[in-house]
Amino acid sequence: MDADDVGEHAGLSDISRDSGDVARYYDDWADSYDRTLAEWRYELPDRVAVQLASWLDPRSAVLDAGCGTGLTGRALRAAGFGTIDGIDVSPRSIEASAAHGAYRQLTEVDMQRTPFPLDADRYDGLVCVGVLTYLPDTMATLTEFARLVRPGGTVIVTQRTDLFDERRFPEHLAALAADGALGEVTIGEPEPYLPGNAEFGEELLVRRIAYRV
Repeated sequence: MDADDVGEHAGLSDISRDSGDVARYYDDWADSYDRTLAEWRYELPDRVAVQLASWLDPRSAVLDAGCGTGLTGRALRAAGFGTIDGIDVSPRSIEASAAHGAYRQLTEVDMQRTPFPLDADRYDGLVCVGVLTYLPDTMATLTEFARLVRPGGTVIVTQRTDLFDERRFPEHLAALAADGALGEVTIGEPEPYLPGNAEFGEELLVRRIAYRV
């Protein structure tokens, strides 16, 4: 990895939340993204894939929401899942995902706009790893994820610890559970996110949230 790659993409907290800006940012980063994330010791895709495999049969159909360059898709494939679709706002990231062959289908989707152009009850599982920073409407996002997953299926998402309370995750999860949209909910303890990144380091952590639909 070139030092310029790290320097250019180190200011993650400063990225605009506008979906067009996010798409352009990650389009520009797509060629070096995997190398940079490896340097930053980004291990969430593997952890989420292993957790999903403990909740779902490997024959399940899974949606990788915000698939990027395919790190999570490859982790899901390594965990035994064979039917994986991906959606993302960045066309060049989708091209990189396609090159690895982990996905059945890849679709460009602006996840800030709900509902997504996907049928309800289409998947047995859904994962959204390292993406919710760019999806500020927590209730709309969690509701849409529940719409896409069949009853009895599983959703696993990750959220940065600094945004978990700010965006009222516990309240939204409780409200959806009270409405019957969610079943069992598991909220993990804070864990490393990008420990090798100079900006985030060991201070900015992440939580994994898993729930039944």
